[in-house]
Amino acid sequence: MLPGGPADKIGNRYEKWWTLSVFVRMLRGDADAIRIEDPGVDKAEFVVTVGSRRELHQAKHSHTSGKWNLAVLRTDGLLEAIGRQLAGNDDRFVFASASHARELSDLCKAARNAESADEFKTAFLEAAKRKAHWERLLEDWQCDEQTAMDYLRRIEVHAIDDRKLEEMVTWGIQALFLAHPRDVADALRGIAEDSVHATITRQELVNRLSQRGYMLRHLTSPASARVAVDDATDRYLAGARRRLIQDRMVPRQATKTLLSRLGDTATENVMTGRAGSGKTACVVEVVDALRGRNVPVLAFRLDRFVSASTTADLGKRLDLEESPILVLAAAVEATGRPGVLIVDQLDAVSTTSGRTSGAFDLVE
Repeated sequence: MLPGGPADKIGNRYEKWWTLSVFVRMLRGDADAIRIEDPGVDKAEFVVTVGSRRELHQAKHSHTSGKWNLAVLRTDGLLEAIGRQLAGNDDRFVFASASHARELSDLCKAARNAESADEFKTAFLEAAKRKAHWERLLEDWQCDEQTAMDYLRRIEVHAIDDRKLEEMVTWGIQALFLAHPRDVADALRGIAEDSVHATITRQELVNRLSQRGYMLRHLTSPASARVAVDDATDRYLAGARRRLIQDRMVPRQATKTLLSRLGDTATENVMTGRAGSGKTACVVEVVDALRGRNVPVLAFRLDRFVSASTTADLGKRLDLEESPILVLAAAVEATGRPGVLIVDQLDAVSTTSGRTSGAFDLVE
């Protein structure tokens, strides 16, 4: 790593990206609040609140040796600080860096896997190096073995380089906002810089982003995507059922044939017939049957949206925020079952206007 000023800039950049990763967690609802540079906490950039538990985060870009072994962490004062900060509470300590801290991570993993202090000593400290590391930790923390094990179980070590950290944050932002992730990241950095020593709750973070013009997507999880898909299909069914005679369904052989073709694998099927031959009623039967199997189904009439210029535009008109196929794919993730896209009235598009031929491209 470069000495002096350039090294500080690189380190600060890494810390800011790690802060943004926690902002993303908050926006997803996985954390409740953050306080950056809490004056009551040593050796931690910020404190995160998750329910009644606190997480103390220390992010360091890298070490000149390429690793944070226990000797380096001891010299840096971090080991002593961790023992002091975890004493007498149920807090957690999170250490993140582009350089690995394998010796500490190895002990943490062993402590979590062991069911007791005796098993930890007999089964997980067989290696001479690990045993030596353990004995040095006991000296650093000045506590009994059970307490030291408890500390280790509450320490998280993350080794993630700059590129992967930025990618992780970018992907998280893309899942939460329709705006360009770079712009949202810049806004989050600004919020972090303006909030030193202050506690920011999730709702305050959402409000500050909203004031800057960045609104959270409605579809921020596979579960919410499934709800949106079901709502869109419900609207289609409501209109289709109004066209039934006395609101009654007449079972059709075509429905059974189509369902047998769909099965549990991805296929393409087209149903044709004269106007009034019952295609829409058949589609209603198919949708009901697939839903009975817990299959995500997105159904809509294309003739209502022939002026849509892009798949994203079509998705917005269906109240899906983005491309219908992308939202359906997210709904599929929530169930683990193949999804079905049903486009009704495709043939009507060609009779409306020659200018609407682009609607066929959207479906394709």
